[in-house]
Amino acid sequence: KVIEKSVGCTFETCFDLSKCKSNNLKLYVYPNNEQSQEPSLVYSKFLSILRKSPFITTNASEACLFILSIDTIDRDRISENYVRDIDSQIAKLPKEIWNDGKNHLIYNFYHGTYPDYADHNLGFNYSKAMIARSSFSASKLRSNFDMSFPLFHPDHTFTKREASNEKNKMKRLKDEDKYFITFKGKRYVYGIGSETRDSLHHLHNGQSIIMATTCKHNNDWKKFEDSRCERDNEMYDQYDYNDLLRNSTFCLTPRGRRLASFRFLEALKAGCIPVILSDDWVLPFGEIINWNEGVVFTPENMTFLLVDQLGRLTFNKVEEMKKFGQKVYWKYLSNYESIIETSINIVFERVRLARKNASVMSN
Repeated sequence: KVIEKSVGCTFETCFDLSKCKSNNLKLYVYPNNEQSQEPSLVYSKFLSILRKSPFITTNASEACLFILSIDTIDRDRISENYVRDIDSQIAKLPKEIWNDGKNHLIYNFYHGTYPDYADHNLGFNYSKAMIARSSFSASKLRSNFDMSFPLFHPDHTFTKREASNEKNKMKRLKDEDKYFITFKGKRYVYGIGSETRDSLHHLHNGQSIIMATTCKHNNDWKKFEDSRCERDNEMYDQYDYNDLLRNSTFCLTPRGRRLASFRFLEALKAGCIPVILSDDWVLPFGEIINWNEGVVFTPENMTFLLVDQLGRLTFNKVEEMKKFGQKVYWKYLSNYESIIETSINIVFERVRLARKNASVMSN
């Protein structure tokens, strides 16, 4: 039930290349199971896009890659979208197609639950399947096998066409930003993620640096509130989240309960350079995107040195980073369709490379 690197899979050991002999690689999506609960809005959109893919086949024996119709997006046991008894549903799949999970890609946004949000527990046995997951840590991701996947809101733009229209309406990048660095969000007064966010108030100067945090989170925050909460909550209401994103050079992207946060994609979209305060997080699609060109990484315990670190970047470097973020966002991350397509292309590119290496070896 856990992802363990020591006994983990590699593309060579857990992917069956013999299913991918054709140059015309195919994708099979299992039919929906009438007995299982309705997929969430997010996974319904995933399935809709996958079933319209140019790679799709309804004949499993032709397929190189397989996608479950069982919703695995939210594996937090206390969530309304948590699907129970996935193991028993997998046990009912045709054995020759499931094939111990080989050549299967499983999508996941949320893993683990309160209080530790364990990042190795999806609550079912996925055997030899590849995991495309948000909040992947470098210590758990099985290189060239699993995939770090973007986290986004259910109402994220759906199609490439809609994203293209959206892009055309957006203002081009400004020459000068109102703010140097900003953050608006929950600070969590207890539990995982609270330590990083709790230290942000030291950076706030009320002018070029805005750190607007609130203690309000869940129903029990009052039990844990500290002396700063009242002031923080008041200041939080003075700033507009989207206004800060659009008018800042840098946008802090600290970890939340898990490593990934929605604001990563939101910052990129707004033309704001994400500053990652989330140790060990593997950024989405790192296999094909060199994030060092558009993102600043800062260790969580070095928050105090952040302003000096950012101040050393030249104007030209900052402009390049903004442009890189915009290019990557609109190409790969701006809509469901592009995101799903990218994940499939990454697997198929691995297949092509493995086949090429195999033919070199045999010669």
